[in-house]
Amino acid sequence: MILERTREEREERLDAGTLHAFALVDYIEALRDEAAYAANGRNGVTLVKTPGLRVVLQVMCRGAELAEHRAPGPITVQVLEGELRFCAGEEVFRLSAGQALALPAGRPHSVEAVCDVAFLLTIAPWERPEAAAP
Repeated sequence: MILERTREEREERLDAGTLHAFALVDYIEALRDEAAYAANGRNGVTLVKTPGLRVVLQVMCRGAELAEHRAPGPITVQVLEGELRFCAGEEVFRLSAGQALALPAGRPHSVEAVCDVAFLLTIAPWERPEAAAP
C-alpha cells in the first residue's frame, strides 16, 4: 500500500463528510517502509482531522521517544501492536496491544517505545476562544 502523496488524495481522506474505512495493518506497514521511520525512529499519519476530532496512527521503533508535551484537548491512546511506556507526571503506564488509556487535556506526558509499537492517538481539541462563534 502507498500512502496518499498528493494534497488532493490527502484531502479526500480527511473529508469529514465522507465515510472512511482504514486498513490499519497496511498503513502500519507503509509507515514503517517510509524514510522518515528509518531516519527518526517514528512516523505517523493523520487519518481523521475535523475541528473536534483528530485520529493519528503512529509507529515507533524500540527506544524511540516523544518528549514531554501537552495535547490541545483530552486524548486516548490505543496500542495496536507492540508495547509503549506512557508517562504522565509521576504516573507511568506500560501499555501493550489491546490496551488503551485516556488522558485529560493539558496534562504533560511523554511516550517511549518499549519495543516496536503501533498505536492510535485520538485527540478531541478544544476550540480556541478566538475561534468561537459569538
